[in-house]
Amino acid sequence: MKKVALLLSVLMFSNLSLADHHALALEARQERTEIELTSITLAGDSTTINAEAQMGVYGRVYMTFILASSDSGSGTYTFEGRGYVDEETAFSGTGVGVWNRDADGSTIIMEQLINISDGTINLDRIVMDPLNRTATLDVYALK
Repeated sequence: MKKVALLLSVLMFSNLSLADHHALALEARQERTEIELTSITLAGDSTTINAEAQMGVYGRVYMTFILASSDSGSGTYTFEGRGYVDEETAFSGTGVGVWNRDADGSTIIMEQLINISDGTINLDRIVMDPLNRTATLDVYALK
């Protein structure tokens, strides 16, 4: 719950910055990444999405998103990820985020804060297309 509160605080702060006509400058940590959705598991109160990608900074990455179910087409989720660059270099990351469906309901838009094991913090934007089992990921450096 603390992580969700932190995420909401950061998102509210960025909105306040824009309201004051000050832009929040974000630097991309890497190029846009194409993601393959490998499985989607439905449960009564959650949906679990597993995915894989080859990411420039983090190597071969395995991801799990656990979305809280919602009748409104939006909600919160948690994230776990592992990245393997080579035999000696691995990363882990945990995070929280908010998700919503686009207007036609076929695309899921997700924004998350990720704490990486090397001390970096990222703000990610993921656009998922469950029908085609694909997604795009944009990673921005916060720390």
